[in-house]
Amino acid sequence: MLTESEGRRSWVVPERAIPLLLLAGAGLRVWQYAANPALWLDELAAAHNVITRPLPGLLTEALSDGQIAPPGFLLITRALVVVFGSSEYALRLFSLLCSLAALLFLARVARRVLAPTGALVAVALFSLSAGVAVFAADAKQYPCDVLVVLVLTDLALGWLEAPVRRRRVALAAGGALLVWFSQPAVFVLAGVGAALLLAGPPKERRALVPTLLLWAAMAALSVAYARARMSPGLASFMNWFWRDGFMPWPPHSVQDVLWPFTAMADVFDQVLDFPWPTLYLALALTGVASLLRRSRAEALVLLLPVGLTLAAAIAHAFPFRVRVVLFVVPTLLLLVAEGAWRLGTLLRPRMLERLVPLAAVLPPLVMLARNPPVWRLDDARPVFAELQRQRQPGDVVYVYYPSWQAVRFYGERYGMPLEAVDLGSCQPELRGYLRELDRYRGRNRVWFVNAFEPPRIGETAPMLAYLDAIGVRKATIEGPRTNRPGATGQGMRWTSRLGNYAHLYDLSDPIRLASTSAELQHLPPSVKYVGVPRCLYGPIIPQVPTVGDASRLTE
Repeated sequence: MLTESEGRRSWVVPERAIPLLLLAGAGLRVWQYAANPALWLDELAAAHNVITRPLPGLLTEALSDGQIAPPGFLLITRALVVVFGSSEYALRLFSLLCSLAALLFLARVARRVLAPTGALVAVALFSLSAGVAVFAADAKQYPCDVLVVLVLTDLALGWLEAPVRRRRVALAAGGALLVWFSQPAVFVLAGVGAALLLAGPPKERRALVPTLLLWAAMAALSVAYARARMSPGLASFMNWFWRDGFMPWPPHSVQDVLWPFTAMADVFDQVLDFPWPTLYLALALTGVASLLRRSRAEALVLLLPVGLTLAAAIAHAFPFRVRVVLFVVPTLLLLVAEGAWRLGTLLRPRMLERLVPLAAVLPPLVMLARNPPVWRLDDARPVFAELQRQRQPGDVVYVYYPSWQAVRFYGERYGMPLEAVDLGSCQPELRGYLRELDRYRGRNRVWFVNAFEPPRIGETAPMLAYLDAIGVRKATIEGPRTNRPGATGQGMRWTSRLGNYAHLYDLSDPIRLASTSAELQHLPPSVKYVGVPRCLYGPIIPQVPTVGDASRLTE
């Protein structure tokens, strides 16, 4: 690890402060996990696969509900479910363990490549950033991705420090095994391998060739395995869904050319929920220049995996956006810490040197203080519980179709299984939803339930406006509002978005019913229906019968 000997005394004692920061980070993660927030949409889809499928089918067949996951993650999560049951705690336990281990490995990597003050800043940013801590209670593979990149980076840096046989064997085995626990690990193996060949000790490069060949073989097999379990429909849906994570090509404007920088700034905004993401990107770029100047080999080990991931996004092969690039967050935070430390060493008077690293840590701390755990996204459980209490015999319960995953997982607990509700369908055009609601004309107790509000779709507002026109809203049940870090990004933090509610309507008034119809109802011109790709594939499309199916229609 670099010392503070470049002419300055350390103003803190990192070796004493870092363990305290790691404990604080572990506390945040355990707090979020123990609070047991509801599973959100993708978690629900992944959980259904893990719970309902036997292990051979889980590992060899394509996952349902638009899901993709590495086999190592599926294997361990399935084992935990078998041992501990199908609760949210069991489904998220592997993510919690990965998140806690990642804290330790981040500290190890920071000590290897940064000055003590820089290491302290990196550990503080990683430990106390809400956008990282929230994934400790996420039944998806993203915390495993973070741990894998940190372990591989640590192994590579250890080999650079002492390229002995024991460390080379650990490097080979680690890469060959971990690529099965993280799909983005292929970028890490490729980037780290290239860095070691380019900047490793010249006398040791030949001995490293078998390791790199093993990595290449395992990476190729893991990619082939993943592609074999993707249907053409899923591939098309993923390309559409993650379209904002690909560079516009060919570029038509300066903004298009600068897309890689915008994409990296978006990680600070839409993943980490940092204020002033452009400023943090500038600090990271400063860190790139500083680290390349100090230690080219260590810099390349950190930078090339990120560069290859960006190259894949430019080639439209892998999206560089939000949670799927959570694995680049450790590298970006290490670079921010390096940049903050370097700027501090260049400034006078001494007080500024001390304040610059502190200034890099304070904004995320303020954000954490303003929005502490527990972080929630689309938690419909309180709505289901209150609906169960208020529902009367004969009530119709119409469920807006993207909510089907929540009803499938949680409905049984509240006397509302899928077969006991009227599940809506995904309509090819907006007026089709109004026609679907018309089948309840004349009923005096109709519940409209929504447990998930797809962003940028705008379907429910016209549906509720139509119900308000032909009926009277008698009661409303609202769940907790979303406060999950990074749920919206772009400065819209701690959004008031409410995607979980139930409204009770009386649709029996003949005067109101005669006032309009599905064909005559005015639809706001601002509603832009973009649903065709969604109605082809994806976790929000019901894979069970809906009210639009012949088997569910009743008089």
